[in-house]
Amino acid sequence: GASLRSRRPTLFAPQRSPPMAFLARLLALSAVAAASVSATSFSPEACTDMFATMKKLGGPVPPSEGVAGCTDVCAKVHELKEYWGSGHEMGTFACEQGQNYGCVWPGTPPTTMADIGC
Repeated sequence: GASLRSRRPTLFAPQRSPPMAFLARLLALSAVAAASVSATSFSPEACTDMFATMKKLGGPVPPSEGVAGCTDVCAKVHELKEYWGSGHEMGTFACEQGQNYGCVWPGTPPTTMADIGC
């Protein structure tokens, strides 16, 4: 008969493409780092609020309103979108994640998701 070992379900997570897996790891690491550093906890909502302030002010947010990890996530979103463009699922994935986190990038005026083709 078959041993118990051969009937055990595998505990491996579904395979992801390398960029998607990297972004997932970056999100997880940013959340852990932000929880220990920032007065405001890292979350999509907190990032959206921070970037809304950046857009409203037209530049950097005051240190008291910064959320650690948000700029790292959005930097990866921008990188993925720039690399994959609009015709690939990874470009679409980058836009979805950027929308979830309300990504805005420093500039005069700040660069928005629409500015990068999302």
